[in-house]
Amino acid sequence: MIDWLPLALGAVVVGVAIFVLWSVFGGGRKAEQQDLYLLALERWIEGDLAEAAQLLTKVIDQNPDAVDPYLQLGNLLRLQGQAGKAAILHRGLTVRNQLPRTKKVAVGLALAEDLISLERWQEAGQVLDTLAREASGRPQYWQIRFAQQFGQGDLPDAARTLKKAARKVPERDRNWFDKAYVSFQLDRALEHLRSGETADARARFRDVEKMPHAQQRVGLVAALLAAAEQDTAGAVELASSGLLADSAELELFLPVLRDLLLESGQFSRTIPILERACQGKESPPSLWISLALLYEKVGQRDQALRLLESKARRPGLTPDVAAPFLRKLATEAPDTDFHRVWEFLALPHPVSRWTCSSCGRQEKNLRWFCPACRGFDTYAMGTQSAAGDFT
Repeated sequence: MIDWLPLALGAVVVGVAIFVLWSVFGGGRKAEQQDLYLLALERWIEGDLAEAAQLLTKVIDQNPDAVDPYLQLGNLLRLQGQAGKAAILHRGLTVRNQLPRTKKVAVGLALAEDLISLERWQEAGQVLDTLAREASGRPQYWQIRFAQQFGQGDLPDAARTLKKAARKVPERDRNWFDKAYVSFQLDRALEHLRSGETADARARFRDVEKMPHAQQRVGLVAALLAAAEQDTAGAVELASSGLLADSAELELFLPVLRDLLLESGQFSRTIPILERACQGKESPPSLWISLALLYEKVGQRDQALRLLESKARRPGLTPDVAAPFLRKLATEAPDTDFHRVWEFLALPHPVSRWTCSSCGRQEKNLRWFCPACRGFDTYAMGTQSAAGDFT
């Protein structure tokens, strides 16, 4: 992924960290130019991109031979949606004579990002090829290379890039690439399963199943694989066990478990597992309603009512979340005022939406990688209006 805001801030920090007062202007330049450049960076950090761009333009007018102001102005233009202009600026820098090696790398990476924004994948790849030897220790190089390969549709190469990067970058950055590789491969496994490509899904699963960062999600993908291979009992066991592995993952496992139960009818064996899960501090209200509906399925309404009473007045226990259970109650008393009012209501649709926190893209199904902004682990479950309906 190219996470634009951190990269933007990173570019600013780099500009300051390399002693811009000397490397940009030299010791003999006027203090006003130095102050103007620093002011531009400050405005950038504060989020005033328009003002920052104007100030950088003034710096360039006063000192046309400087490199950093051109570089940063190009980055800023790209962030403002003007990647074409950014590419012109950055390409102009690449032909300057006697550009220091570190500057050449920075300019080349910036140009590659411009070309990726313009979806000129092959050109971006050619630029990155020229930087491979000198930039291979930089996390930014591998992030941009991944974006270029993914944009070009080379998913296997994109995956290999993430895996290789973890061996090339400084130790402090390896954890990020390991996690990204796991998320990308498991996301590909989910997509293969949805397309009925079980063999490919299992191959992607095996790529990462033994990696430490995969353990919280391996159970879910394994359950889906088992279900796809008609091993319903095994799928239920795997999904149920995974449900308790991490409270933060409960919302991931619940829809899968619900679908498997609908197919298998194995409600009773799952109740003890859900009971333990509902005791967790982070257990979602949708899980409580799902358990209440399971109690209802096996004729234990008193248990269902006691469960909901124990969760009374919790912020997440709202009418829309409880709608599936209320619907059950309403159907038993067709002549009551409650039932008549219930029939008047426009009930929320029981549709889950996963939303990317970086770009807002929505998916009906769980994703661990956003193809729009190339973000890893950016999806979160939106409001599930009729969550957990086992009917």
